[in-house]
Amino acid sequence: MSECNSLYFLSPAARAFRHTPLAAALLLALAPAAFAERAANVKELPAVSILGNPEDPQSSTGSAYVLTERELQKFSSSNANDVLRSVPGVYTREENGLGVFPRISIRAASTGRSDRISVLEDGIPAAMAPYANTSAYYFPNMGRMSSVEVLKGPEILMHGPHTTSGAVNLISTPIPEQAGGKLNAEYGSFGALKLHAHYGATEGQWGFLVETYQAQGDGFHDIDRSDRSAGHDIEEYMGKLRWTSDANATYAQEVELKLVYGVEVANVSYLGLTDADFKHDPNRRYGLSELEQMDRGRKSASLRHVFGFTDNTKLTTTTYWNDTYRYYDRINQINGVNLGGVTSIVNNGLANADLIQDILDGTADTTHANGVRYQHGDQEYISKGVQTQLDHWFVTGALEHELMVGVRWHEDTTKNQVKGRSASIYRQVNGRLVYDRTVLGAPQQGESEAWSGWIADRIRVGKWTWLPIVRYEDIESKANLAKDATPAQRAARNTNSLTSTTAGLGVNYALTEQWTLLAGVHEGFAPPGNGAARGTEGEESTNYEGGVRFRQGSFGVDAIGFLTDYQNATRSCLVANPCPGGIVEGTQQDGAKEVYGLEFGLFADLYQGAGFTVPLRVAYTYTDGEYTKAADNGSVLKGDVIDYTPKHIGQVQIGLEADSGWRAYAAVNYAAEAYTSPSAGRSGVDDRFLKTDSLTTLNLVASYPVTEQAEVYARLDNVFDEQAITHRGADGARGNAPRTAAVGLRLSF
Repeated sequence: MSECNSLYFLSPAARAFRHTPLAAALLLALAPAAFAERAANVKELPAVSILGNPEDPQSSTGSAYVLTERELQKFSSSNANDVLRSVPGVYTREENGLGVFPRISIRAASTGRSDRISVLEDGIPAAMAPYANTSAYYFPNMGRMSSVEVLKGPEILMHGPHTTSGAVNLISTPIPEQAGGKLNAEYGSFGALKLHAHYGATEGQWGFLVETYQAQGDGFHDIDRSDRSAGHDIEEYMGKLRWTSDANATYAQEVELKLVYGVEVANVSYLGLTDADFKHDPNRRYGLSELEQMDRGRKSASLRHVFGFTDNTKLTTTTYWNDTYRYYDRINQINGVNLGGVTSIVNNGLANADLIQDILDGTADTTHANGVRYQHGDQEYISKGVQTQLDHWFVTGALEHELMVGVRWHEDTTKNQVKGRSASIYRQVNGRLVYDRTVLGAPQQGESEAWSGWIADRIRVGKWTWLPIVRYEDIESKANLAKDATPAQRAARNTNSLTSTTAGLGVNYALTEQWTLLAGVHEGFAPPGNGAARGTEGEESTNYEGGVRFRQGSFGVDAIGFLTDYQNATRSCLVANPCPGGIVEGTQQDGAKEVYGLEFGLFADLYQGAGFTVPLRVAYTYTDGEYTKAADNGSVLKGDVIDYTPKHIGQVQIGLEADSGWRAYAAVNYAAEAYTSPSAGRSGVDDRFLKTDSLTTLNLVASYPVTEQAEVYARLDNVFDEQAITHRGADGARGNAPRTAAVGLRLSF
């Protein structure tokens, strides 16, 4: 049986722990006969997985998936949107075609930039400011990760703060037990280059790892009348140092220091195309956007300490600090029209449509005093905290318990206009941008502070597994405000103080060795962010899931239905993701909504023998829903559609794996069309420009082992060069990348 099939639907943490020394110890420790012999369970300290069940999936109480290192290497993609398409229940969509701004939603929880999921790296919060600014303008680089976990259901209450939909945990390269390293070099279309290398070793009680990830490319967009590329340049470096106590020590301990430094420059734009221009050339970019550029980076440090008090009790404590900056020069206004309303003037043939089109084409000069206004989004986010969790295994009668008690203190600091500038004004003259003036701005600062705690008990008795869990949040937030603000401005500052107590229960029942049933219910919560108006409540929901699993040999099926009942739905209002009515700041309360659907996953070896195997994987999600209560401000009405939620998404992978080592895979991806605004489905609303297109693409990859240490591969993405509108924002139609090719080399040493 091929490893990719056996590891996909989940032995949830069995796969996460498969390549760690802890795996065997944990698997044995969870057997009733071995429950009293847990010395190895604590002596061998854990990885940074968020999946609590290291046994096979029949015992998991919720929906959980792992993409192993081998799964990530299949197509060697650094685009988070591409990688996560293979997980049922996860929705992704392209904004610029390169994954610079991942838009990830789980069970249709969000239409923004991954702002309703908990993004973690090695089990700790990785978003820029998960409490203060929930949108993920920064997403950890998928290209340097060793595996990815996606967790849904009640167990996400242990990971917050966003607990409605799910958590994505990106696991970085671990320190190897034996000295060695790997190198991956790749060259592809549009000048794309990639280098990923790491080396590490463990000697005695000490271990280390050094790693770099570097990538660059010209991008596939052609900017009118410009020799600038629409590409990117990425540099990242990571170092790890680990100390482990002696095997004969009274108390087992491990300390690991992790340092990360990364910078990225991306010539990306918020401005899309009119529908007519997109249809003519989806890879075009208007010339007046040529100066748009995002410069972002991060410095981060974490220190993790694991202490084994007894054979059955351990305490894991992590201190973390992230400093993320994002300097983005982007178009904010064109000829007096704010971004978000430019292309719609042309699409709908409104007043001045011809003039706006000519300005976009560069054949007309701007006539408004503000010409082409570039906003300077100079922002910095400092996110820091300490989280600790006590795990204790014990038995009461016939019940086996895994008690987990945790607490986290977290603080976000947000800074705007850190360079003291607000905008630069240009005039378009003869198709060229001519500098006019700069508008200064006062630096601003805001913050959020949160205390959270959780307690859960995984109880096993006979064929049953139960997981009751409770989470508590206490959040204080203050909106960004200029340091020289007047007393009146300070008095009017948006501040919020809120608490939330949520609970959940997951249940699993093993019908037979092959069939299991699972069910779960939990209360979800999402913080409103520090830009929310006073009195804004957090998002509240009740989440249900239930399903069945089947496993027999190399064949398995997961079918899980879900229903999310939002009593108070919220959305983040951004220039990149405006709320109804064109609102681009703060958090909007959208009333109530219901979302329901089905997640289906299948793996199988269609054929095995005669020197090769034919593995198959299927991931499919059906989703529907509507708003069940209007927003207080009338921006969303009862019966409105759930925007950016295609009813059908799916991926089918089929491969050919030879015993001699060569492999080939094909992946077909599909996403149905979706409305881009809640109002799109209303009677009398012209929705021609309020929807995305359906899209089907085919990707191919093949690899061949030259030696035991060297492998070459070739990849062809979007084989039939299908391009469609995948997103409409911040202004205009945006699409996926055209057909691209790449060749690469992987070395182990």
